[in-house]
Amino acid sequence: MTFKFVFRAGAALSIIYTAGCIPLTVGSTAQPVPVGTTVHSMSMYVVPNSVHDSIDNRSYPRYGIDPEVRFGLDDRSDIGVRAPSFSGIVANYKRRLNGVSQAPGTATAIMVGGGLVNWGDHAHLEATLITSAEDNDRFTPYGGIRAMQVIPINKGAVHDSPTLGGFFGARIGTRTTGISPEIGVFYDHSALRLRKGNVLIVPAITIHGDFARFLLPW
Repeated sequence: MTFKFVFRAGAALSIIYTAGCIPLTVGSTAQPVPVGTTVHSMSMYVVPNSVHDSIDNRSYPRYGIDPEVRFGLDDRSDIGVRAPSFSGIVANYKRRLNGVSQAPGTATAIMVGGGLVNWGDHAHLEATLITSAEDNDRFTPYGGIRAMQVIPINKGAVHDSPTLGGFFGARIGTRTTGISPEIGVFYDHSALRLRKGNVLIVPAITIHGDFARFLLPW
C-alpha cells in the first residue's frame, strides 16, 4: 500500500513538473481582438491516460486550467498572456494574414510565442496556424495546427521532444460572452515514460468573458 502511494504521488508530481504543463488548448479563432480591446478567457481541459500505474495496470487523467487575457494591438494583430495550469507564464502574438482584424469572410492567422513553464524549469516556444469561418455572434468554427517545444533552463530539468498536432473547435457566442468546445490531438513523447503511447487526445472548453450573461441575457 505504501509503495503504491509513493508511486502515485511521485507520478503526479512528475506530471506537474514536466512538459505536462504546456498550453495544450487554443480557445481562439483566427480573428484578432479589435485594437484597444481586452478580452479575458479561461480554458479547462483533460488529458486522459496521462499517467500509467503499472502496479494496478490503470491509467489516470490529468486536468488543467489556463487563464488568458488578450489585447488588441493594431488593425491586424493582438497579443495574449496565459498562465498554463498556474505554473508558468506564456505570451503570444497573433497576426491575421488575409486582411485586417475585422474584415469579413474566412480568417487565417499565425500565432507565435514563448515564456516559462513548469515552475520555471523550462523555456517554452510555440507556433500555431489558425483558420476560422467568418466571425459571428452564434457559431464560429475554427481549427489549425500547433507545434510546441520546451527547453530545460534549470539543472535537473528533463529534456523533451517537440509536441506536434492539430485542433478543432467552435466558438458559441461572442469572444466576450461565449464558450468554445475544442478537441486537440497531439504527438507528445513522454520524457519520463509515465504513460503508454505518444498520442494525446485533449478535450477542452474555453469560457469567454461573462459566461453567466451569455446564458442569462436578461
